[in-house]
Amino acid sequence: MAQPIDWANIGIRMVQGLNTTIDAVRQLDTQEAALVMKLLGKTCTKMMKDGVGHQFGIALIETSERIALKEKIVFEDVIKMLTSIVGKLYFSAKTAEEIELVKQLEDAVRNYQVV
Repeated sequence: MAQPIDWANIGIRMVQGLNTTIDAVRQLDTQEAALVMKLLGKTCTKMMKDGVGHQFGIALIETSERIALKEKIVFEDVIKMLTSIVGKLYFSAKTAEEIELVKQLEDAVRNYQVV
């Protein structure tokens, strides 16, 4: 029988990882920022084998590859990319728990948006 998923714990860990990643991106060069995003993405895909958490991880890995190709990284561009990723996750969230996770990720990104 499958273990029940502790959504609250996974959500907190993913949001903490996202906050750490965004904070790190502000201070790092392009290659370092891409590596941090890739590591968070891999962590997400390992924590959750399917669903929005897994898709979020894959999207972070793909985004990190795009960032790694840039010569210079602009913080606002990273926030736009993350906002786009989270927006797409709403379409794939199937349960109330997944929708709540997406909302938590969205709130984390929104906290960093430059007005």
